[in-house]
Amino acid sequence: MGKYILFIVILLCGVNLFAKNLPAEESKNVAIYWDASFSQKDKNISKELEFLDVFFKDHPNVKVKLVIVNSKLVTDEHIEIKSSDWSSLKQKLSDVNYDSALDLDLINTKITADFLLFFTDGHGYLGEFKKNLYSPRIYTISSTPKINKKFLYETSFYSLGYHINLQELDANSGVKVITENKKMIRLEFVTNKNTDSQKKYIEGVVKDDIDVLPGINVLVQGKNRGTITDKNGNYKIAVEPGDVLVFSSANKEEVIAKVTTDDNFIDINMNDKVTSLEAAIVKSKVRKERIMVDVGMRKVDEKSVGYAVQTVEVDDQIDLGQEIAGKFTGVKLYSQSSLNNVIIRTRKTFLGSTEPAVFIDDVPTGGNLDILDSYNVESVKVLKGFAATNLYGSVGVNGIILITTKGGKKLSGRNKEKEQKNKNIPVKIFTSPLLVSDGPESNFITLFKKESDYNKAYKMYLNMREFNKDNVTFFVECSDYFFDNNKKDIGIQILSNLIELFPNNTSVLKVLAFNLEKRELFDRAQKVYQRIIDVSPLQSQIYLDLANNYSNEKQYQKSVDLFNKVAKNKVKAIKSFNGLQNQIENDFKYLLSKRNQKWRLRNVDQKFFMLPKYDLRVVTEWSHPVVEFEMQYINPKKQYFVLSHTMNKDKKTIDHELTYKYTSDEYIIANTEKGDWYLNIKLPNDYIPNIKEPKFLKIKLYTKFGSAEEKLQTHIINLDRITQNRIFTSFKI
Repeated sequence: MGKYILFIVILLCGVNLFAKNLPAEESKNVAIYWDASFSQKDKNISKELEFLDVFFKDHPNVKVKLVIVNSKLVTDEHIEIKSSDWSSLKQKLSDVNYDSALDLDLINTKITADFLLFFTDGHGYLGEFKKNLYSPRIYTISSTPKINKKFLYETSFYSLGYHINLQELDANSGVKVITENKKMIRLEFVTNKNTDSQKKYIEGVVKDDIDVLPGINVLVQGKNRGTITDKNGNYKIAVEPGDVLVFSSANKEEVIAKVTTDDNFIDINMNDKVTSLEAAIVKSKVRKERIMVDVGMRKVDEKSVGYAVQTVEVDDQIDLGQEIAGKFTGVKLYSQSSLNNVIIRTRKTFLGSTEPAVFIDDVPTGGNLDILDSYNVESVKVLKGFAATNLYGSVGVNGIILITTKGGKKLSGRNKEKEQKNKNIPVKIFTSPLLVSDGPESNFITLFKKESDYNKAYKMYLNMREFNKDNVTFFVECSDYFFDNNKKDIGIQILSNLIELFPNNTSVLKVLAFNLEKRELFDRAQKVYQRIIDVSPLQSQIYLDLANNYSNEKQYQKSVDLFNKVAKNKVKAIKSFNGLQNQIENDFKYLLSKRNQKWRLRNVDQKFFMLPKYDLRVVTEWSHPVVEFEMQYINPKKQYFVLSHTMNKDKKTIDHELTYKYTSDEYIIANTEKGDWYLNIKLPNDYIPNIKEPKFLKIKLYTKFGSAEEKLQTHIINLDRITQNRIFTSFKI
C-alpha cells in the first residue's frame, strides 16, 4: 500500500514539474484595422475598448499589427501585447481624431494573421474593398446604429468570420464569437439576388402656378440622398415609408411632403418666396399650333429645326454685313465687305477662322458680299446650332446665313411688313479697371494664420467643424490653407470629408473632384468620378470627365478605350452624348496627339488623329445642373463680348443640358486680335449663395491650342465667393 502511495506522489510531482517546463501559450498574430473616418466620431468607443479588454484577457499574448485608416494610413505599426497589458495600444486608440472618409483601397487583406479585427461602420465611399481567398478570418465590429449592414455581413461571411454588432452583443458575447469560431448564417442579401427590386420609388412633377419647374432640389430628409427635377419638372427618388421629402430652390418656398406606404406619386406645387396677394388663376394647357418656318427655299416645322431661326426682311438698300451683325443675337462682324470675319455663336463654339456657310436662294456661295446687289435682297436668315446642323449637316457647324433675293423668293405667300430697321449697334467698351483678382481671403484662413503652428490650426479646424458640417465651402477653404502651406496630407483629409458627408450628392461630389484635380490628385479624383457614376450613371458629362481624368493620370490606354466608347456612343447607360460632341472630339484628338507605338488604336476613327489649332479654347464646367453666370471676354482694345448662361437668356440651352445631362460648354476663337485679354465673370443680380450646395466652375483655358507654344490655365471658382463680378485671369494671344 505504501508503495502505491509513494508512486502517486512521485507521479504528481513529475506532472507538476512537467507543467512548469511547458512553453507559454503561443502568441496570436492579430491585425486591427481602425476606421478613423468622420462617420465614426459618434460611435460607442467605450464599448469597443471594453471588447478589446475582454479579448486581451482571453488572449494575453498577442502580436498586433495596428492600422488606423481614413483617406490615408494614419498609423501602421506593430505592438506586442504581453500578459494582457495593452495600455499603450489603448492610449493610441483613445487619442484618434475622427476626420475624412474611409478609403477601402487601403484595407490590405493579403496579410499573415490568425484573424483581422475591422472596427468600422462599413461606410466607405472611396476605393473598393478587395476580397482575397487567402485572407485571415475577418471580424467586422461596429458600435453605431447607422451601419452598412450588407458590407459588414458580406465581408465577414466570405472570409469565414463574423459581424459583431456591439449594439446587440455585449463585450463577452462578442469575444466568445471569436474563441468559439462561431459561424454566420447565410443572410438573404449575401446571395446574388438583386436587391434593387426591393426599393420603393416615388415620382412626380414639380410646378408653380405658371409652368413646370426644372432644377428643383429634392432631398430625403436626414438621409443625405437627393435628386433634381428634369426640364419637364419630373423627379424620381428611392424612399422608404415614413421618409420626408424636401423640395427647395433659391427662389421658391420650401415644400415638405411625407411618404406613406400607399404613395407612388407625389406632385408638388411651389410658391415664390415673395408672397403675392393676387388671386390665383388656374390655366389649362392648350395644344400649340404647328409653326412652319422658312429655311432657305423651303418650310419646315419649327420644332424639327432644333433652335429658333432668326429672320430680317428688308425693302430698302442695306449694308448687309451691318444688318446681319446688328439684328441677330450672337453674331459679330469684323469686316464691312466680307463674311469671312463674321462670327456666329453656334451651339457650343465661337469660330473666327472658319466662316459661316452662305446660301443665296439655296445655292451655296462664298462670303464676299460684293457679288450681291443689296437692292435685290428680300430677307436674311441666320441658323445656329441644331438648326444649322440638322438641316445642312457638317456644312452648318459654324452657322448658316440664308439670303433670299426678290427674284428668288417663292411666288406663294404674302409679303410681310418690314420687321426691323437697319441700325448700327454701339461697340461695348469695358470701362472698369483691368485688375485680376483672387477675391477676398476666407475668414477661416484668416483665423488659421493667427495660430503659431499647423497642429494648432488643425485643432481649430476640428473645433469649427462641428458648426460647419453642412458648409461645403468650409471644407474647401480649410483644405486650401493646408495645401498652400505644403501640408498635403491634412489638406486631403479635410477635403475628403465632402464624400463622407454628402456621398449621394453629385453636385458636391463634383466640387470635391474639381478641387482634387486642382491639386493634381488625379488618382483620388478618379475615385470620386467612379462614385458619381455609381450614384447617377445617367449623367453623360461624367464619362467625359473620367476619360480626361484617365489621361491626366497617364492611364492612356484606359482613356483611349473610354473616349472611343463615348465617341461611338457605346456607353450602355447613356442614350446620347448630344451637346458634348465638340468637346469629345477636341479632347480625344488632344489625347491622341500624345500617342506612341504602345497604344492600341486599331478601332479608333482616323478623324481623331488630326489635332486642330486655335488661338483660344475655353472649356467651362459647372458643378450643379443649373448654374447661371456670364463670361465677358475683354480684348486688347478693352472691347468685350458676353457669353451668357442664364435662365433669362439661355433657357433653351439649359433645358437641353438638363435633358441630356451634361454640365459644360466649349468656346473657341481663332484669328483674333493679338495682345492681352481678360476674362470677367458676372453673376445675375438675384444670385443667392447656398452653403449646402455652392456652385463651382472649373475653367480650362488653352492659348495657342494644338501648337508647340500651347499654354493651359485651370481655374476653380466658387461663385458663392463672387460679389457681382470678378476679373479672374488674363492671358496673351
